[in-house]
Amino acid sequence: MKILLINLDKSTDRLEQQKNQFNELGLEFERLPAVSIHDFSDDEYKKMAFNGQRPMKQSELACFLSHKKAWEYVIELNQPCVVLEDDAVLVKDFKKIIDDFDQLTDIDYINLEVHGRKKTVAIHARYSVADNSYNLLEIFIDRSGTGGYVLYPTGAQILLDFMAKRAIGLSDEFIHSCYELKAYQIEPAALLQSDKCLEYNVSCAYMHTSVIAQEKNNFNFNLSPTEKTQFKVRRIKAQVNLGLRQLKCLNKGVKREIVVDPKRF
Repeated sequence: MKILLINLDKSTDRLEQQKNQFNELGLEFERLPAVSIHDFSDDEYKKMAFNGQRPMKQSELACFLSHKKAWEYVIELNQPCVVLEDDAVLVKDFKKIIDDFDQLTDIDYINLEVHGRKKTVAIHARYSVADNSYNLLEIFIDRSGTGGYVLYPTGAQILLDFMAKRAIGLSDEFIHSCYELKAYQIEPAALLQSDKCLEYNVSCAYMHTSVIAQEKNNFNFNLSPTEKTQFKVRRIKAQVNLGLRQLKCLNKGVKREIVVDPKRF
C-alpha cells in the first residue's frame, strides 16, 4: 500500500527523521508537498476560512488543503493509501498491518492513531489484521487527530463531496463529522504524533510541536457583531448535530480510551 507523507518544503528536519524511521521499518513513502500559508492569497483565505464554527487560522487552512490534496491524489491513483503527517511515530510492525489492509472490503477510512481523547467505537471488532494482533472497530464518534489514516478511493470521494455540503474546517473536525464514511479505528493504535508520545509512555527520538501552533497568522480580522453571531449559531448547530449523533449511537457503541501498547513502538 502506498504511503503518502505530507511535508512542508521548509521542514527538512522532519523529512530526514521520517526517512530514518522508514529505513528502520523497511518501508518507503512518497512525499506529498504540503500546502503552505503562502500558497493562497488573502482573498482566497477570506473566502474559505470564515464559513465554519470560527475563523480558521491561515496555518489551519493550509493543513486542511494539504489533506484535501491527499484525498484528490487517492482518487487519481484509484487505490487506498496511508496518509501521514510528518511527525508520525509508527509501530514496529506497521508494514505487516498495512499489507493486510489491501484485503479488506467495505471500508472507506481507517484511523491509525489516538490523540488523547476518548472515542465512541463498536463493542466488537469487525476485522483483525497482522495475525490478529490488531482489531478494527467501527468508529461512531471521534473528535481529534489526522496524524495518520488509511483512505480508500470511496472515502476520498465522500470527503471531497462533503465539501459541497458544509463549510470546511479543521481537517480532523471535518473528517470526523462526515458520518457517511464507513470509518474504523485500529486497536492498539498503530501510530502517535510525536507530541503525544510522552502522554502514552512511548519512547520517541524526536519531539515536534504543532506546525499550526508555530505559524503566526498574517491576516488580522475584526469580526462585526453580525459575524460573531453567525459563528455562534454555527457552533450551536454543530453541538446539536453531535448530540443527535450521540443519541443515535447510544446502543451501538461505547465511549472509551483506545489501547496504546508502548512495547509495539
